[in-house]
Amino acid sequence: MDDRAYREQNEKTIRSTQTALRNFRDFLVSKYPTETREIYCIPCQELDIYLASFFVDARQRDGSEYEPNSLANYQCGLERYLKEHHYAYSITRDREFQRSQDALKQKQLELKFKGKGNKPHKSMKLTLADELLLRKRGLLSRFNPEGLLNLVWLNNTKAFGHCTGFHSSTLKWGDVLLLTTETGLECLEWTYQDFTDPNARNRRSTTEFRIYATPHAPQTCPVQDYKEYAQRRPQAMLFEDAPFYLSIKPVVNLAALHWYNCQALGKNKLAKMVKTMCEKGNIPGRKTNFSVYQSCSTLSEAQSNQLVLICNDLRQQAV
Repeated sequence: MDDRAYREQNEKTIRSTQTALRNFRDFLVSKYPTETREIYCIPCQELDIYLASFFVDARQRDGSEYEPNSLANYQCGLERYLKEHHYAYSITRDREFQRSQDALKQKQLELKFKGKGNKPHKSMKLTLADELLLRKRGLLSRFNPEGLLNLVWLNNTKAFGHCTGFHSSTLKWGDVLLLTTETGLECLEWTYQDFTDPNARNRRSTTEFRIYATPHAPQTCPVQDYKEYAQRRPQAMLFEDAPFYLSIKPVVNLAALHWYNCQALGKNKLAKMVKTMCEKGNIPGRKTNFSVYQSCSTLSEAQSNQLVLICNDLRQQAV
């Protein structure tokens, strides 16, 4: 590398470090106004909390989300600055900063799920018409193991996929709870781990993270989908820390009670859920898991009626 190229690269690195430092300082001023220390003077436990909060909550000046790579670049820029000031720990590698490292990973997954950082190969929306076809072709169905797995994955992803910290590959059976509201309506509630909480073991839940039953349309009720999936799981996979998504038995008797193995569904398969079901269902267009985030989660009355008819047909075929 010649001197000119080296100087240009060095200048870019300096600007990148300064940008990361400025944005992080601005964030601290806005959220933690009493924190006035230089960041290299902040003990690792406190700095880890600040960084986790920054990665989860930071926004651009116009209020929009950062690109996934931008947050990673900020982490690297802050790492360089701390290293220059002989900070005792690495925020990118050391376990003392595990909370903020996990928060960054989760935030990047959330942003990618929203389609950020994916501009050249943008996914097409998974439309309601697509979903109806997938149901009609048995790829979203309670009556076969693949269709049921697809169904609970789609329900969870549409309801919780936009939430910070939600990721299918790390979802546990105990993370989704079957509850009954004060009015007697059943619902599914996702409980999550808050990486900005100093006590990282705390789990939080809120009514914002719920899927409600649809008693008026039991054929398409997400709570009934969940119950059917619970019934088809092995008894050994009903404990809290069991993986939520299980692999399908190589040979399945549809009349048997259990359809799934005592083994987590592979990450690669989870990453291609929509692509796989759409290819099998001959759904046109580039469809990926990101397509679900763009889709509408509610049906019109006509679409609901059509969906009920399809589900009734599938039920009769399964008998």
